[in-house]
Amino acid sequence: MRTIALIAARMGSERLPGKVLKPLSGIPSMVHIFNILNEVKNIDGYAVVTSVLEEDDEIEKICSIHGVKCIRGSVHDVLDRFRLAAGLLMPDIIVRVTGDDPLMDPEIIEKVISEHLAGDNDYTSNIEERTYPRGMDTEVINLSALEKCWRESSDKDDHEHVTLYIRRNPDKFKIKSVKRNGSYAGDLRLCLDTEEDYLLVKKIYEKLYSGKVIKLDAVLNLLEKEPELRQINEHIQQKKVKDKIF
Repeated sequence: MRTIALIAARMGSERLPGKVLKPLSGIPSMVHIFNILNEVKNIDGYAVVTSVLEEDDEIEKICSIHGVKCIRGSVHDVLDRFRLAAGLLMPDIIVRVTGDDPLMDPEIIEKVISEHLAGDNDYTSNIEERTYPRGMDTEVINLSALEKCWRESSDKDDHEHVTLYIRRNPDKFKIKSVKRNGSYAGDLRLCLDTEEDYLLVKKIYEKLYSGKVIKLDAVLNLLEKEPELRQINEHIQQKKVKDKIF
């Protein structure tokens, strides 16, 4: 089974323009995601999927510098963008990650993939019953399920958000939700969606980054020792699905 991770990334953002390339310890945030995926043992490769807009040319440039394939397609129909990428890369399984999650833990990605394979699921994620912080979001989708979404739905929201049709129709797909072992951490924001998020993530990188991928346990330990850091973005409300496009 060929497993490919697709990073959905765009420069456009109402709350934090250019967020996918914001510097963290002097390195574009998306490059940290490349480094994270390089440590995931149960994928066969990864690529970036972005739009054809001129503003996203910079994303393609960064990909070229780092030898990462960049596939460009529709601005708003992200499902079609993923389908285009799948046609080029020929995966059996797609791991969907987003370009605003530079603190993802490779072990969490591995766990979601492993549970997907073990359960012979159509769709497996850690986002439905949230026990992980925002910023650890991992979705694993069979190519056949992705193609079914594309065929059966013409709804704008379903096409903007890739897996929404699956989550709206649990009777049509075999779905698994992966939960975190240990204490609940679903109220934490470790993603890049606002200036406050960026300030927190930047501080985490300043304190923990040593050239190696930062693991979630290290972040949680830091926030326990320095609880004032959590206050930086704890008031931020998550955008509704229909307002968020990658």
